[in-house]
Amino acid sequence: MNATIFASQPPHLRISKFWLVFVTAIWISIVANIPTLQSFWRAPSAGSGIGAVVFTLGGWFFTLFFVYGFLLFFACFFWGRSIKIALAIALISAAALSYFSTSFGTQFDKTMLINMLQTDTAETLELISFRLALWVVLTGVLPAVLVWRIKLAPEASTLKRLARPVLVFFGVFVVCAAIVFSTYSKFASAARNRAISFHTVAPVNIVAAGVSYLYALRASSTVREPRGVDARQSHALEKPRLFFLVVGETARAKNHTLNGYERNTTPNMVNRGGFYFPNTESCGTATAISVPCMFSGYPRAEFSLEKGRSAETLFDVIARAGVRAIWLDNDSGCKGICDKTEFEDFTGSDNPKWCAEKGQCFDEILLDGLNEKILKEKRDTIVVLHVKGSHGPAYYKRYPAAFEQFKPTCKSNDLSRCSVSDLVNTYDNTILYTDHIIGEVIKRADTLATQYATSLLYVSDHGESLGEGGLFLHGLPYAIAPDEQTKVPMYAWVSPDFIKLEKWDANCMAQQTKKLRSHDNIYSTVLGFLAIDTVVYKSALDLFHPCNTKNAEAQLPNKSEKK
Repeated sequence: MNATIFASQPPHLRISKFWLVFVTAIWISIVANIPTLQSFWRAPSAGSGIGAVVFTLGGWFFTLFFVYGFLLFFACFFWGRSIKIALAIALISAAALSYFSTSFGTQFDKTMLINMLQTDTAETLELISFRLALWVVLTGVLPAVLVWRIKLAPEASTLKRLARPVLVFFGVFVVCAAIVFSTYSKFASAARNRAISFHTVAPVNIVAAGVSYLYALRASSTVREPRGVDARQSHALEKPRLFFLVVGETARAKNHTLNGYERNTTPNMVNRGGFYFPNTESCGTATAISVPCMFSGYPRAEFSLEKGRSAETLFDVIARAGVRAIWLDNDSGCKGICDKTEFEDFTGSDNPKWCAEKGQCFDEILLDGLNEKILKEKRDTIVVLHVKGSHGPAYYKRYPAAFEQFKPTCKSNDLSRCSVSDLVNTYDNTILYTDHIIGEVIKRADTLATQYATSLLYVSDHGESLGEGGLFLHGLPYAIAPDEQTKVPMYAWVSPDFIKLEKWDANCMAQQTKKLRSHDNIYSTVLGFLAIDTVVYKSALDLFHPCNTKNAEAQLPNKSEKK
């Protein structure tokens, strides 16, 4: 009788390790990531109705992709019943993180982690409340208890055990990619405008913040390896050199008149002559890569952020040679490479003359008082102007109303709300304004011509997609990035006085523009303009080295030796 009753009882719930991980990922991606899903739903680019539903669904698949991948990764280190410990920790920590994101809008990035580590016990206790405890118990502890009570089914064959999670993971990725790329402009706008933040995806965010914190801690304690310790100026001119380096932002070569574009977007560069390099490639597709790369001395094929942080930069070499360096910034900082410059940051300015709103300043703010900074300088000087340029998606905020030449424009940072033609019009206005900035710098160089031998080099950090192939903005992996994101403008203006004093051949300089160029050329070209000799200078990468007639004279045989 007892045996019959025992046999009729329902068996214990059994589930394979794979399904346990997947179901846990679904729970965390929905319940513990409510703030993330709300961000997708409320994003301006989400729209309304069925469009908003599809947009949010894509956001959920995105969240599930990261959470499931995160749990799969850690599942590799836990065998048998120990996987339950890992899943329980993930459930409880995700519940706690989601509470603070929901209640206080907290985003767990590296900065927040530092705040947590520096918070004392009293401040920590103030954060603990009944609501926190209840939320963590309901969404974290109880699911963790359920996971613990579930019995694991016997493992399938090795092939199935490995194949199933990989196939499901790949399937989630395919669905996510299909939804995202079907409405790419909406997701691109939301991500760029920070309406959606990956720092809300729990519990991936806290681990990512920890890795980022440890990496930053290591980087801050890294002593840069000296480079160019032999740097010196090879010769002085009758008057000091003044070299302007304009570092552009998000300008693509395709939309420049000098590059064959049908619109007159670069009237100043056209009228002032100079040397335009129509076939120039960037080092990366994002500022955080390109700017450190072009000043590192490493070619793109060898560069990494780790290498860039571990070695001295171009400005260390310049300072060692006794040249004054000034960096004026209206973009996103110098990415850790301007320690040896006189750095001035305008990104937070509220100057009513140039800033329509705080932190949104036109690039002409960099030119205010520029002459006064250098007028009485006796040394050779390099002035770096890091402009906001064509940074999107709010292209319409990058130029004053007087430069709205191409119409109609896109008056929104939500790319999905504008036609591609309106977007291109707005973007072209940003190129026109940057050309104006370059023209104004050259005018200032003219006014200083009696004191300095002047020159200028302009190059953008990366390009931009404006709807080609359904792509917008930038930042794709370099290997698959389209030309719109990797082909950038590069332009040099050299005063006749500079050419004369340095004995450069202008005809030869024009010939150099016909060759393939890249950010690899910037480092040695700057050293060449400043006549700095050092072992890290590579003459083959200096744009105008072949045109220095002094080099040619030095290679001629001595007449007395010929006799």
